[in-house]
Amino acid sequence: MPYSIEFLADLDRTLTRGRISRYLAATSGDLDLALQLYEKNVAVSEALFGILHGLEITVRNGLHHALSVDIGIEDWYQHGLALPFSSFPQLSFTAPMRNMLDNARRNAGPGAPVGKLIAELTFGFWPFLISGQYHNLWSASAHNAFPQARIPRSFVHTRLETIQRLRNRIAHHEPILSSTNEVYTGHPGNPKIALPALLECVYWVSPATADWLRATTRYEQAMALLAEVAASAVTL
Repeated sequence: MPYSIEFLADLDRTLTRGRISRYLAATSGDLDLALQLYEKNVAVSEALFGILHGLEITVRNGLHHALSVDIGIEDWYQHGLALPFSSFPQLSFTAPMRNMLDNARRNAGPGAPVGKLIAELTFGFWPFLISGQYHNLWSASAHNAFPQARIPRSFVHTRLETIQRLRNRIAHHEPILSSTNEVYTGHPGNPKIALPALLECVYWVSPATADWLRATTRYEQAMALLAEVAASAVTL
């Protein structure tokens, strides 16, 4: 699209050259092409939001359901709760997790139903819950949230942690566009992730839900945008 003289004149105090510097570098300083790449980054971010929405809800509710059933109470998230598992007899949360729970209780309000509190927990709570220190809880119960994930706990944990970083990156308007049919995540160990890996994470919980998300979100649009950039002459 042609850019107006007024828009280009305001660029240094709105978008800023610094913000589009990676796109300028990729296009040898061609401002029009750089802005088009910037727009594609925004479009991919928008397209992924619905997938991440469904993924987060599926994962947190899957874990909540599995733990509620296996522990025997709906409000299982009580620090110090006695558990019916010989390998993990008491629930003990880390300080960051207790802070997340406290914030969720405060945001949910007094007397809020369990579902409301679960919804108020940030996504970061759930990767914490299947980290290494909760390996025995995974073995006893949490793995039941991922009936199709016949893989080690550590793999599921890392995938969720990577997706959380991607989610936060999008929420903070940071660049995610690459020229390798993947998106940047900001995770130090997994700097990029391919979009099928997002759907695979949902598939681990529910194949039918993964199929629904693929059909009803802008997943295919995001795939097409990434393929278009990958087929171009730029390197991001």
